[in-house]
Amino acid sequence: MKRRFLAAAFALVLTFPAHAQTPADPSAPGRLNAFLYREMPATEAFKVSPLDDSRENRRIAVAFERALERAGRKLDRAAAPLTLTFATEVAQVGRPGPQGTLGIVEASRDDARVRLNLFSTGEDSIAGGPRRADGAPASVRYTLTATLEDARGGRLWQANATLLGTPGDEQAAYAAMARAIAEEIGKTVRQRTFRIE
Repeated sequence: MKRRFLAAAFALVLTFPAHAQTPADPSAPGRLNAFLYREMPATEAFKVSPLDDSRENRRIAVAFERALERAGRKLDRAAAPLTLTFATEVAQVGRPGPQGTLGIVEASRDDARVRLNLFSTGEDSIAGGPRRADGAPASVRYTLTATLEDARGGRLWQANATLLGTPGDEQAAYAAMARAIAEEIGKTVRQRTFRIE
């Protein structure tokens, strides 16, 4: 009897995190959490500074600037007293299905041939990445972490946005996360949902 109870409790513990991470509304797959450490000035100007100056992060910085302006915030790239820094992360989630292949190698004693799938919507490919058994792209979790600091480097506010999507969603996912973060800047937020528009 005790063993059955322990087995049932263990099964419940294993299944709970999977349900907790599944979005309640598939049309709003994004989640935002934010925490206000200290009150921030309402009228101060911002500058946006990615922690990694890659081309993709420069695009996200522009999306942040546009979202901040729409939210009524002032921008000053040269002398703003508030700096919004951010970092991104992409991780594969879920089960991509059976092991696929990126191509075929055929070799004999006198001949060798290699066929690589550079791009495909129905098979694994170098550009498209791994596919699930049903032919759909594997799921990925995009994460955008933003931190607001004052001129002395003191942390005022921090937000963490995540969004489940597919490998091709990257640009739209980060733009949606930047909008959600800009709308809630300076507030404490728990589990706000948002969608790609």
